[in-house]
Amino acid sequence: MQALSFKPSVVRGECHRRAQPAVGGLRRPDGMRSTHLTHPAAVCAAGRRSVAVRAEEAAAAPPPPKPTIGPKRGSQVRIMRPESYWFRETGKVVSVDQSGIRYPVVVRFEKVNYAGVTTNNYALDEVEELK
Repeated sequence: MQALSFKPSVVRGECHRRAQPAVGGLRRPDGMRSTHLTHPAAVCAAGRRSVAVRAEEAAAAPPPPKPTIGPKRGSQVRIMRPESYWFRETGKVVSVDQSGIRYPVVVRFEKVNYAGVTTNNYALDEVEELK
């Protein structure tokens, strides 16, 4: 019995899947004859070209900006955290993190603490904005 395999046949640029018998059957790498048929999709896949077409959606209006939290950058604040070295002293706001972390307000002071540090992070309820 002669084994069959699929061979691509190109007619006018198209890949037709026709089963044509292979002469002497297919040989596997170990030298044995293979009696299975090659999958037509694997044979013709190299010759196929696909084009994806996508419909564009109407551009949505950008969402309104989120309201900023905390004191503005550069404003003077009084520290209300009792265990802080700078308790009841004033400092200048360096930045306010809007991502929702626990201590978003970074404050810089004129006076250094025992470790020589001039900045510290505080929670929103631990700073009081001065006017």
